[in-house]
Amino acid sequence: MAEIPCSSRLERVLRYLLQHQNQPATHPECQCTHHQHSSPDWIFNEDTWSQLEILRRLLCQRPALPEFPADILEDIEAVLTYRNSHNLLTSTKQITPRITIQSKSSTVNSIRISCWKGDITTLTDITAIVNAANSQLEGCFRPKHRCIDNVIHSVAGPRLRQACHDLIQVQGYSEPVGSVKITPGFLLPAEYILHTVGPQLYQNVKPQAHQQAQLASCYQACLDAAEELPPLDDGRKVVAFCCISTGLFAFPSDMASKIAVNAVVDWCARHPRTNITDIIFDTFLDKDWGLYQDILSKLHSSSEIDIEIMDSDYTYTQKALHQPSTLSPSLLKARTWLRQAHTLIISAGAGLSAATGLDYTSHSLFATHFPAFLSKNLRTLYDVFGYNDWDSPAQKWGYFLTHLDMVARWPETQCEVYRMLRALVSRFEGERWFVRTSNADGFFVKNGFDPERLSTPQGGYRYLQCVTKCRPGAVVESAPLVERAVEVVHPVSQVLLDEELVPKCEFCGGDMTLCVRGGLYFDETPFREGERKWELFWEGLESEGGKDGHASSGSVVILELGVGLNTPAVLRWPNEDLVAESESRRFRLIRVGMEASGCVPWELEEDDLAVGISGDIKAALDVLISGAFEKCYTF
Repeated sequence: MAEIPCSSRLERVLRYLLQHQNQPATHPECQCTHHQHSSPDWIFNEDTWSQLEILRRLLCQRPALPEFPADILEDIEAVLTYRNSHNLLTSTKQITPRITIQSKSSTVNSIRISCWKGDITTLTDITAIVNAANSQLEGCFRPKHRCIDNVIHSVAGPRLRQACHDLIQVQGYSEPVGSVKITPGFLLPAEYILHTVGPQLYQNVKPQAHQQAQLASCYQACLDAAEELPPLDDGRKVVAFCCISTGLFAFPSDMASKIAVNAVVDWCARHPRTNITDIIFDTFLDKDWGLYQDILSKLHSSSEIDIEIMDSDYTYTQKALHQPSTLSPSLLKARTWLRQAHTLIISAGAGLSAATGLDYTSHSLFATHFPAFLSKNLRTLYDVFGYNDWDSPAQKWGYFLTHLDMVARWPETQCEVYRMLRALVSRFEGERWFVRTSNADGFFVKNGFDPERLSTPQGGYRYLQCVTKCRPGAVVESAPLVERAVEVVHPVSQVLLDEELVPKCEFCGGDMTLCVRGGLYFDETPFREGERKWELFWEGLESEGGKDGHASSGSVVILELGVGLNTPAVLRWPNEDLVAESESRRFRLIRVGMEASGCVPWELEEDDLAVGISGDIKAALDVLISGAFEKCYTF
């Protein structure tokens, strides 16, 4: 009997859940419940990512009872297992310890303590991960909450909620703060989950002494419980902690991190013969990683334990698995396609810029470079798109000129992904590669790519243009203005002090703006040549396909990096159409990125035309490129 495709299983599961829910279904990007959404049929016209998001929301809202029919549960777990199989995994063996702790009263073993930034559900070779649960243990029922409880339940599957429900039913009362319960990991790579309930505060309220003690108890209770778990096959016992209580439970991160580290170190001192070998503090935010890094680096030995602090050049960058035996089928297939390809198209979106640190959704980046604009309720670079509530043109251009200067000065040391890609394209002879990007930052050219093999259909920061587009080509180079103006931007207010430097159109005297696509005003003139070259490149591939309808499988690979759903009609959808509509089946799509940026339509995967890899772009490229061409390149 043929195996049921996961795309079909996904549709079957959605139909069941929609038929048995109590609320009308709504589109992931829509809050309305008007008539056109009263029927769920629209869901089955959505792409795979949207359907998976609807599934996540429906499962999040569904209580443990009634239990699923056996066949539906089997379908759900098959779908989630397949979705999870696209995740880029990190082995705990590859996480470098920050400190080691050795008891002075025992030489049994030392304990390695690490700090790692990444998705805790993607850790492999791990005994248990810690979930910051609520007192009912059944998970969060609010799909919009991006809490760790939601993340873990989403990956582990609905049997986790059922198991937690059963634990509370047997116990007969809610889980106390500071205690722990153990469940299997179900669909997680981790073998077990330690569920602990941290103290819950109100925002901006200082924790009381008993709440600080409760938080410490969470960490120590988890370690007590972990001691009773079986070791891994290699003899290690590894526990990874999330940041307990620091999210919606509002415990201040700076205090929570100190309590966490002190509680763990104290526990290690009191358990000289523990069988726990590795403890990992996992963080989601850069700020939290910095806090843990700083605290761990300042620890000292005591009368009970020796603490050795490892190399100060410690890095938190996610390191993906490299051993072929541990790679997912998705990664192995992508490696093979890259190795076999004779033509490469790099298709890059905002996620690639984010991989260098230029993350348009980052609060910390904005606060570091644009502190004067926080008072205007601007928090990220994306918030400025379409923003018009400036106090003056001098303030507006103080911001934009500072932005352009920041991008121009972006450190090359943070652009390793571009060096990796440059090494990749050097494998393709002559003109067998092309880059098409929606990014305006100019990082491809800055990092040594041939501008003759580059198309930027969304524009670029290289130019300023007339807002009214008074004539085609009413543009100027931005660099000379930036060079003059940044010297007269106030260091505190970040306002342009010389209003004579506010750019004006040389033809009509009108206002100017960045030459990037944001409406009908966009002047495409400077970018038409790049688009023409892209069209010629593409026509050449089409011509080759017509002459050779039996070209080798995967001979033209589209490596799509960080392309999400903000402007899917520019790169994402055309790439899908390219592989789906090619009569010669010469094209293959490798899509890499976080969340939607790493998900392809499952029908294309089932036809062996595309593959998605969900995870950190730099780590994924390291695996893909070094694996496909490891004898040729090092980075």
